[in-house]
Amino acid sequence: MKLRRSNIVLCKVPMPLEGVRKFKLRPGLIVSKDLNNKKLDDVIIAICTSNISRSQEPTQYLIEGDEIVLAGIKVTSVVKCESLFTINKLMILNVLGVLSMNGVCKVNECLKNALELK
Repeated sequence: MKLRRSNIVLCKVPMPLEGVRKFKLRPGLIVSKDLNNKKLDDVIIAICTSNISRSQEPTQYLIEGDEIVLAGIKVTSVVKCESLFTINKLMILNVLGVLSMNGVCKVNECLKNALELK
């Protein structure tokens, strides 16, 4: 499976629960650079969620309107740029869709804010 930055993927994400690690299927946005995505066994993802209650925060990007279909998700969701995971590619089940170039630019700003980068 060819994985690229801007892909929305369905993946197994570790969810700590009472001291035991469990995994939950979640969509995530690949944010690691394509050079690393080609040569490494891991990718960096930002978690997506349909809980949009904090969508106005500068660390979250709202996926809505026509972009929902492009992204391959079912409902309005946010990319939580403050919630990053490094996961092995084996934990990715499939590519759901892709974020628009405009969406990627906005996610870049959210990542800068989340990581306090200039």
